[in-house]
Amino acid sequence: MSRGIVGKSIAGVVLALTLVGCSMATADPGNGDTLLEEAAVAETLPADLASHVGQSCEFDYQVMTQGAANNYCDADSTGALVWVDQDAHDRAEADLASAREAEAQKVAEAKKKANEAAAATAKAAADAKKKKAAAAEKAAAETKKKAAAAKAEATAKAKATRKAADAQAAKVREQEAKSARAAEKAREKKESAKPKAPKVTANTYYKNCTAVRNAGADPIYKGDPGYSRKLDRDGDGVACE
Repeated sequence: MSRGIVGKSIAGVVLALTLVGCSMATADPGNGDTLLEEAAVAETLPADLASHVGQSCEFDYQVMTQGAANNYCDADSTGALVWVDQDAHDRAEADLASAREAEAQKVAEAKKKANEAAAATAKAAADAKKKKAAAAEKAAAETKKKAAAAKAEATAKAKATRKAADAQAAKVREQEAKSARAAEKAREKKESAKPKAPKVTANTYYKNCTAVRNAGADPIYKGDPGYSRKLDRDGDGVACE
């Protein structure tokens, strides 16, 4: 689009109204030449600018000029298009710029808050994940510790059981040895209580088994001094048994 301002000064009081339109190109099919037509329209108004302020206008791109001053076709508070002077137009432009800046700031603030919320959510998720991992690690450590304690306790019990078994076996062995010593002492005492057998020679003769027993030589085995067949009644080779 092209914007143009066409102004004509007639006795210093003629206003120039400029409409900005699109240039239109029409092709002549006969010779192929292109014709250019301007859509701008200029209109003289026999009044000053102030008299038009507040009156309705058609397009928001219309500008009314008089010398160095201008009227602009702007929307009022109701949205209707009316003519306004330079100051009102500048204020409206400033207000629009401020509104746009405020809107941009509002959007930026909203974006910032959204980013902060997303960051907080991400941080919370990361903290929760870290906390969960720490709890799992702690639980694993506790389980490992309990397993080690249970193993140590089982080992200690097994060791104590073996020690008790060894002690019991040692006690049994000691009792057996004590009993064996007591039996040996009793045997020795019994042996010492027997009368000593007389010295036997090859020419020893016993009249009967009573004499053999009185001599403390019973029993007499075949081949021993004093053995005779008459003393061995069953003939098993042991006399006076």
